[in-house]
Amino acid sequence: MLIAAPSTMAGTTTMNLFGRDSPLCSPQISYPWKAVCRPFLDDERGGTSMRKVLHVGPCDTPGGMATVMHILAEHPPEGWQADLLATHAPGNVWAKWFAYRRARRELQRQCSDPTLRPDVVHVHVASDWSWRRKSRLIHVAQTHDIAVVVHLHSGQFDAWLSKVGPKRAQWVKAVLSRPKTQPVVLSSAWHERLEPVVGDVEIVGNPYRLSGSPERVSRGKHHLLLLARKDSIKGHRFAVEVAENLREEFPNLRLTMTGETQSEHEWVEAKGWVSEKEKAILLARATLLLLPSAFEGQPVAALEALSAGLQVCVSDRVIGLPDSVRQANWGDVDAWTIIVGDMLKNPQDETNLKSSVVEHSIDRVQQRWKSVYESF
Repeated sequence: MLIAAPSTMAGTTTMNLFGRDSPLCSPQISYPWKAVCRPFLDDERGGTSMRKVLHVGPCDTPGGMATVMHILAEHPPEGWQADLLATHAPGNVWAKWFAYRRARRELQRQCSDPTLRPDVVHVHVASDWSWRRKSRLIHVAQTHDIAVVVHLHSGQFDAWLSKVGPKRAQWVKAVLSRPKTQPVVLSSAWHERLEPVVGDVEIVGNPYRLSGSPERVSRGKHHLLLLARKDSIKGHRFAVEVAENLREEFPNLRLTMTGETQSEHEWVEAKGWVSEKEKAILLARATLLLLPSAFEGQPVAALEALSAGLQVCVSDRVIGLPDSVRQANWGDVDAWTIIVGDMLKNPQDETNLKSSVVEHSIDRVQQRWKSVYESF
């Protein structure tokens, strides 16, 4: 059954429904192929000139990149409308391959059809195989003379570029240097790392979604939180080790983790994947967010936590976050125990934490994207 969801995008939209073979996904929902908010075509708008951006990437795969894609699609700049095109699917290698092939056919179709042709194709990229697949989609837009934004999300793009000598960096730079192509990074720290290698880049930070503070929820005293998908790079096991050390000084300390679904410790709550509503409650109840990741681009979880007035401690391998975030050496349990213990005993002011992410508010980020889109 297909369900039509009301549009929250700027401008006027109509509802077009697609079957399960369509890789388009709705910015209003987290499940693929249910409904699509499709903008009015030029001859349907009564003369209104709304430009269109098509977000291309893993919008149907839970994670930070999908979160950013949905926020940007729900809140396009003034004068713009947005669609999402899914390039990835959870599951085995064949599911991923078929999702990519469907996306490539759909992108080719839209770029070739004057009534569907986007003004900007906004491609969301990680590194490694994500880049290899997306470079072909970038090429589709480039060959149709459509402006392309290449949004570099990966927290290890620089390391991946340098792995096999200069040829990989030269290839990436050649793709990004083509006419009407603008690479974008997440922070000034990533600008410093990548611009010397790939050429001129713009900076636009990630936005966070305003979820509001749940009513009748009070912040706990010794409650640690880790928000991440299940992946060895996210540091779930490491967070448990740190919490175990801290319980010697704070015997009532608890740890809540997403991503993982089970734990051998009764003081660890492993919740799997949570809804936006439940995440907002966790951010309101916790004392501190842990992000001990091996690498991140610019974690949305950290921005959401700060916007909720929650302290954040991250691995020193994570760059490009506000100064209000504390850092500890990656993989060093003792260092994390000392720093997190100090944060529990001397909590930061919530007002200062909230104000540190004002540049990542949707309104500010919207204006930055408007400037990028209209620079072509």
